[in-house]
Amino acid sequence: MQYRLLKPELGHRLQSVNSTNEWIRNPEVSFGSWVIAEEQTAGKGRGQNLWQSLGEEPLIFSGKIRISAAEISLPLLSIFISSALLKTIFHFFPEREEDTTIKWPNDIYKKEKKVAGILVQSEFINGVYDVVIGIGLNFFGQSVPEDLKEKATFLCDSQLGEGDLERFVNHLVIGINQAVITLLDQSQVLKDLVWIEDHSLLKNKVIETEWDERIVRGRVLGIDELGFLLIMTETGQKIELMDTSPKFRMI
Repeated sequence: MQYRLLKPELGHRLQSVNSTNEWIRNPEVSFGSWVIAEEQTAGKGRGQNLWQSLGEEPLIFSGKIRISAAEISLPLLSIFISSALLKTIFHFFPEREEDTTIKWPNDIYKKEKKVAGILVQSEFINGVYDVVIGIGLNFFGQSVPEDLKEKATFLCDSQLGEGDLERFVNHLVIGINQAVITLLDQSQVLKDLVWIEDHSLLKNKVIETEWDERIVRGRVLGIDELGFLLIMTETGQKIELMDTSPKFRMI
């Protein structure tokens, strides 16, 4: 099966769009394409949620790839895309290594507040996944809306320099491709999972969530080779979470 990864030369830049994910899903946009927008009026979050870009310098990005359904776990792809974004952040802003982490399954947090979200949407066709990867990152801004002040913040303490956004995106495109390639090598997957767990907001945390139609509480053990979150409950039961529920919270 021929993989279709992102191609640096197939980038697009839009001034305004409803949703970059919806724009790039258009069948006329070829696989390997990616897009950034200066403004997004109806950004998509997980489930029925919307993604709200904040500040004067957000990254609004989507890319479209094709991968083998037999070889790659979508939950694992999601967490590896988060890893690619975090590694790109560390490359350009090494000072962020002290306070910026991955919140499983697909968010980036600075201390206890969200700065970026990843939305991976897929369609299964004849043994392959057609995948759209959406990334929103709030680089810098003067203020956060009142209703989000307890939940969101900005990655940077000052404005980006000229050309910094383009350099960041170009590096991110390469990082996303490398993440997909890594997923094809099981020994490399395990090595990268160690890195992800070392940079996890939930590392050794106690969480509460809905599971099997009941509320459970337990300590996070790590992430397995399929991308599921492993929890040891108060009763000693080991469970696997494929995703967060609306009642998921850290204790």
